[in-house]
Amino acid sequence: MARQYGQLSREEEERQRTAGYRKAEPKVKPEDPSPPTKVVEDFHKNVALDTRPEDKHHTLGLSPNQASPGNHTHNGSDSPLLLDGIVLTGSKGGNAALLSVISALVRLGARDATT
Repeated sequence: MARQYGQLSREEEERQRTAGYRKAEPKVKPEDPSPPTKVVEDFHKNVALDTRPEDKHHTLGLSPNQASPGNHTHNGSDSPLLLDGIVLTGSKGGNAALLSVISALVRLGARDATT
């Protein structure tokens, strides 16, 4: 009797069966639980956006309730200046100006280990 291409002979089937070989059942891919795109878009039509820090959605921009883009540079045009609002004081001829610079850097996160 002829056998179909790929089908094992009876001897091969018996050898694999007695050797503990079992061909795994194919698994069906689970259905994606996400809702369709149209449903998500309709659901988000009236979402709170940039109204407060707790909002779930934010656009990119400069306001306090917006997110900063990843390429911001603190140059004053695409984000606030890094030292905006910090005033350096003291005479340039003495140590007072240096103390002011150290104080400004500490406000930005530097640790003052000067003596």
